[in-house]
Amino acid sequence: MNHEDQRKRLFIRRCHEERRRMRQNNIAAAAIVLILSLIVAVSPQSVPRADGSVDAGCAAAFIWPVRTSGSADPSLTRIFDNPAQPWLPGHRGVDIAAGTGARLVSPADGHIVFSGKVAAKDVVSIRHANGYTTTYEPSVSSLPRGTALRQGQEFGMVKGHSDHCDATCLHWGLKTGAQSYRDPVHEIHKRRIALKPL
Repeated sequence: MNHEDQRKRLFIRRCHEERRRMRQNNIAAAAIVLILSLIVAVSPQSVPRADGSVDAGCAAAFIWPVRTSGSADPSLTRIFDNPAQPWLPGHRGVDIAAGTGARLVSPADGHIVFSGKVAAKDVVSIRHANGYTTTYEPSVSSLPRGTALRQGQEFGMVKGHSDHCDATCLHWGLKTGAQSYRDPVHEIHKRRIALKPL
């Protein structure tokens, strides 16, 4: 083996070693980035404090659509009861105690997508930025379809006909898809976010 062949082999070996070192450095750098990302993701800003209070990051998405005196939550006359199958009976919303003429406010930013009669019932529907649609029955609004609403902005009142709860309550529904309903109360109350052990 001559001197030139030896130099080539040495050069190739050094190239392989350099590639291996670069690969190891890249893996180490990726691991560091992953660890730092996890640290930031579970930083104290997104974790409940030891005293049990919840940080601002856990703020409620919605407010109540019916105003009450003081800061008390309105009374519910019937709670959410999602059926196991779409065709089964249930209660796809909550009934809030509210008499005819009670003012309604938008629980979150959105826009009016419907105001009129559905099966002889007076209904208003609002689509929100998160893709949710909230419905109010019996209710009427003088605002036209497409009107943008800010959270807390008045949009109508409890009034009209409903076979559900005429003159005694407002039925408030929350749809997340064509046939998917959620309990709107869950969007009002702050939620404590915590990691579960594996």
